[in-house]
Amino acid sequence: MQLAPLSDRELAFLRELTHQGVRFVVIGMGAAVLQGATAVTQDLDLWFEDLGDPRIARAAGAVGGLYISGSFGMQPPTIGGALGDRFDVVTHAHGLGTFAEELPGTLETPLQGVTIRLLSIERILASKRAAGRPKDVAQLPVLEAVLAARSDEGETE
Repeated sequence: MQLAPLSDRELAFLRELTHQGVRFVVIGMGAAVLQGATAVTQDLDLWFEDLGDPRIARAAGAVGGLYISGSFGMQPPTIGGALGDRFDVVTHAHGLGTFAEELPGTLETPLQGVTIRLLSIERILASKRAAGRPKDVAQLPVLEAVLAARSDEGETE
């Protein structure tokens, strides 16, 4: 796994989101790495059920960070301040259904003492294919290799 450990403040933010009852899913390559993909990434893409949920800002504020929802239309939603730039807020997930449609297929996963939800490798692959950007296309073989390895493991058990 190649994801730099989260800082105490970043972990506290994830804990606070959970404590506040904010529904979110980690998607993208951060989620893939946490599921065994051999890749390097520095950020975690957070997909929130409701970008305007005031509990996101409360969670960020509780750990010295800030959340700008982008509701004024002047900039995209942003998490920052003392939280730095580790978290990216997802405003559109290419190739996926709605948050409510995708949530049941996500995986509850412990991360450094915090339980978070991850988008499955299969759905990350679908999203990367749909996005079609060069950086997404470059990651397809890595994601496909994870699925192939899982398939091979299933055949040997």
